[in-house]
Amino acid sequence: MSSRRSYPYGSAGSFHRGGGEKEKKQRTSRRILIIVLCCVIFALGAAFVFFIPRGGFSSFRFFPTKLVALHFQHNGQELLLVPDSQIIVNPRDSLQLVDIKTDGWLTLGTKVVSSDVDVKPICKKPGVTIQDLFPQESFEQPKLAELRVLLWNRPVGKVTLLVQLDYKDWLHKANTSPDIEKRISYLEKALQDNGSNVLLKTQLAGLYFDIKRYQDAARLYKEIDQSGKSRNISEKLLLVYQVMNKTDEALQVYIDLLKLTEEEQTFREFLTYLKKKKTADLAEIFLEKYEREIPHSFRSQVLVEIAQLAGEGKDWQRAASAWQRAEKAGVMDSNVQYNLAVTLLRNGKTDEAAAEFEKYLRKNPNDAKTRVLLAEICEKQGNHAQAREIYESIVQQDPHNNEALISLVPILEKMNDKNGQIVNYEKLLQREPNNRKYLFNVSMLYIDQKRYDKAQIHLQAIASMDPKDVESRKQLLVIYEKLRNDKAEIEVRQELAKLDPKNPANLDSVYKFYEDRKDYKGMQTYFQGIAAKDPDSGSVHKYLLQAATKLGDKKSAIHELEQLIRLQPKEKKYYRLAAYLYEETGNYPEASKKLEAILKLDFKDQKAKEDYERIKVEQLKAKKAQPPAGTKKQS
Repeated sequence: MSSRRSYPYGSAGSFHRGGGEKEKKQRTSRRILIIVLCCVIFALGAAFVFFIPRGGFSSFRFFPTKLVALHFQHNGQELLLVPDSQIIVNPRDSLQLVDIKTDGWLTLGTKVVSSDVDVKPICKKPGVTIQDLFPQESFEQPKLAELRVLLWNRPVGKVTLLVQLDYKDWLHKANTSPDIEKRISYLEKALQDNGSNVLLKTQLAGLYFDIKRYQDAARLYKEIDQSGKSRNISEKLLLVYQVMNKTDEALQVYIDLLKLTEEEQTFREFLTYLKKKKTADLAEIFLEKYEREIPHSFRSQVLVEIAQLAGEGKDWQRAASAWQRAEKAGVMDSNVQYNLAVTLLRNGKTDEAAAEFEKYLRKNPNDAKTRVLLAEICEKQGNHAQAREIYESIVQQDPHNNEALISLVPILEKMNDKNGQIVNYEKLLQREPNNRKYLFNVSMLYIDQKRYDKAQIHLQAIASMDPKDVESRKQLLVIYEKLRNDKAEIEVRQELAKLDPKNPANLDSVYKFYEDRKDYKGMQTYFQGIAAKDPDSGSVHKYLLQAATKLGDKKSAIHELEQLIRLQPKEKKYYRLAAYLYEETGNYPEASKKLEAILKLDFKDQKAKEDYERIKVEQLKAKKAQPPAGTKKQS
């Protein structure tokens, strides 16, 4: 028992020395026989491959003649490549050759070779990463590697590996490259590999924008936008269109953004951009065209904007229509009624405008400016009583409302209410006590009512403010005449003459004042002062001649006649009067000279001749009557 356990493959007796040598020789003979048989079989197989015609024994191949497939493990998955096929692989892929499948039974001498790559790592477990086969290759250009199958150096088939990068590789290169142009190139290649990748398109569009390739950026953003609306992409696309000055495209994106967000800020930006880029008419047309596409939450504002744009374009009919639409749409803003009223007014529809203003004022009763506007409409319609009522209610509510007080004046004028005008002007003067227009107008009203004391106060205020004001002094003159205030009257007349000395009517007015009152002394004093300043005024010397004549002041009269003769040397009457006065004073030589002057001017003047002869006789008489020189005259 124990001996059998120690030798399980035979008995112990079979290993004795004598029989062993013979056994060894038998085994050697069997081995030689097997080798010979193998060689015969190999020779037959070779002959079969090389010498049997093609087509014969097609159902059986002992030795292979062609490749059927290469069996690989590709990224852990089974892969069979048929002859002349090509597989695209990535540098990150793993690859292991598992088996070579041919059409022969015996594959002895079959191998895979390549002039493009070292195939040894591929044939080993667990395979190799493609990148490790080409350690220096960047694969920015695709790499071909041909794997040929040989049977004892005789080709029986081949397959091709095409090594190229996919979008992940290109994206990685783009993200790690500092050169923006290269980053763009890498992303473009990544997009070629994965054309629907939104992340790639967004990143590439951003780079296009950075280098001002706006058209390309817009194209990519638009593709992304068409695949699915998002706020981020819409905002980027909007920015590109704005930079490119593509107004209509930008406005379309704004509408998309409004649909996405319904934000008030975005709507305001949209309106600002629209009015900046388009005229009022074109902006209005755009809003009307896309009114239904803009979210309903903004509809009332759109209608208001359309109305305002129509008003800016002075298309009052369309503006009124738009305001009415806004009102019907339920816009809860009283300004709609106001703007509608203004538009109707400009469109000539005063009755409708007044009705809208009244609607507005029911909601805004303290809007004094609009109440004034309504009063103006009433005034234009001839409804002065209602206009007055509105203005007076404004003044009652705000006594310091100048606009209402001023506007009330013409209404009161049309209604011929002078008392009302006076009250109104006095209220205005409480606020503007030095307003010359108000002071003068109320003075005229007081004069009409013969309230001269009130008129005098206001006119004197004007005169004191402006020493050169003529009109107030003229009206004061009227008052002083009515009141018979001679002192004040002559002062005003003298002031007027002084203000306009070249106007003879003013001096004549002073002269008549003194003449009417027979105040020749006052006349002489006043005009002597004027003559001292203006010695060449013929009118002044005439007035002085009249005063001296009335006063019997022959000396002064002669002086004024000499001044008049100087100023008017061809006027005979002044010579004649002077001769007469010289004769009366006994100055016959001067009298003769004046008569001689007349005869030089007109030798046919018979009266001058007669006077001259008479003066000569009188002059001789006077000489005879004089005592001889040195003789004392008896008392």
